[in-house]
Amino acid sequence: MVKEMSTRQAILELLKKKKELSVSGLKQFLDITEMAVRKHLVKLEGEHLITSRTVRQPMGRPVIFYSLTKEGEKLFPTNYDVVAVEILRDIQESMGTDAIDTLFENREKRMRKKYVRRIFEEDPLQEKVKELVNVQNESGYMAEFTESDEDEISFAQYNCPIAAIADRYDKPCDCELELFKQVLGTDQVKRVTCIAKGEKSCKYVVKQTDKVES
Repeated sequence: MVKEMSTRQAILELLKKKKELSVSGLKQFLDITEMAVRKHLVKLEGEHLITSRTVRQPMGRPVIFYSLTKEGEKLFPTNYDVVAVEILRDIQESMGTDAIDTLFENREKRMRKKYVRRIFEEDPLQEKVKELVNVQNESGYMAEFTESDEDEISFAQYNCPIAAIADRYDKPCDCELELFKQVLGTDQVKRVTCIAKGEKSCKYVVKQTDKVES
């Protein structure tokens, strides 16, 4: 029986380990009734953390099996960032720092092709920034348009999917800043805080160049 953790967490961990379980299958590991199991499953499914499929049986009622969604899988930590850092370290030792720089520059070029399909040169700067925030959100950066006035526009990112890499190498942050300048069509973009430097967010300030006094 699972007793020491919350029932919610227990269900998620059981589905992670077993991949797929029915209500009766879950109940075997939980010290609660089937009705209580169902209540938790309904809530988890509503939060898009689990999904279900119905399997017809030769006799009797169909059985519903539950499994984690991609969002549910994200609740469990992975060591992909550690592996990535180790690979980059090996590349640096065997091929030098220039090889690392080239990798991130090539990544920036690929991302730029994706972004320019969404951020159009003729749009007002504020609309460009808002769409950039949307694109970053889709990539897991938890971006937020924070404020705008006649002189500046600012936005922040509260998650960095490559924080472990950026903590060791400056190039990813440099490439991100350059990417933003390219897709926003201005050099007047400045990073004022950085997650990789221990701060709570990566905040960017964009100058409205047409408002700058000559």
